Amino acid sequence: MKQDKINIAYEIQGDMNNPIIVIVQGLGMPLTATPPELVSRLIECGYCLLLVDNRDIGQSDKIQQEPPNIIFQALKYKLGLRVKYFYKLDDMMNDINDLLVKLNIETTHIIGVSMGGMIAQLMAIYHPAKVKSLTSIMSTSGNPELPGPSWEIAKFILKGSKNKNINGAESFYRQLWRLIGSPQYPMSDDDIDSFVERIVDRGMTAGGSVRQILAIMKSYNRVPQLKTLNVPTLVIHGAEDKLVPVECGMDTADAIEMSELWCIPGMGHDFPFELIDQFVDRISKHISKAEKTA
Repeated sequence: MKQDKINIAYEIQGDMNNPIIVIVQGLGMPLTATPPELVSRLIECGYCLLLVDNRDIGQSDKIQQEPPNIIFQALKYKLGLRVKYFYKLDDMMNDINDLLVKLNIETTHIIGVSMGGMIAQLMAIYHPAKVKSLTSIMSTSGNPELPGPSWEIAKFILKGSKNKNINGAESFYRQLWRLIGSPQYPMSDDDIDSFVERIVDRGMTAGGSVRQILAIMKSYNRVPQLKTLNVPTLVIHGAEDKLVPVECGMDTADAIEMSELWCIPGMGHDFPFELIDQFVDRISKHISKAEKTA
């Protein structure tokens, strides 16, 4: 499927003379989904951050085509039938690569969250010379034998994504984060409100989320390619993740020879505020080590 050139919105925070970290967010999430505390702390550690809105979300270009009934497409996917799609994760990876070319960034450290982890893995696979290190957070290898989301969460996301009235986004995302958040580190109402306000203000589209779900459904098993990687990799996963089960992170780490797995007890599919210091410490040490060996 031929793709027109997509304009990708981004923010650069920090000094571009410092090592650059690209952060790619997950399904339906604009760049403001990245915790501000994580951004500011990594800048304090001496890094420059390139935060990206994936296509179809935030301030990046939206695909002007009506998505199909996502529940029907999900049923077809479960039955192994062909699903309708508008672009692939590979296209989203190419968006990131094109942006690096546009900004004249030759090498980077890439962090991918959930769907963003899949995109980051593809960057490391297809552009290994550009990727000094990979951090894959709450993501998966695409192995079809791995478990999927709990039915409760899958049903909630599919029904919510089917709703074309994005005016109800605040309520949807508050409920979603209650479902997928960390059992040991529950977010306060104020924290959830702040998070939802950040992502909704940046720009959300129900159609974009559906088209991104279809891109994930169209993705393939990356394990054979991940096994060929020679990129220092940190895999981070919550032991209580109900959206992308921890087995997915374990499989990713098993596939990549130069990988370290950090499995976090009590963490779900979010960034607990209580663990930000540990996130910064682990990621910074990982990137610093990669910088020295590059």
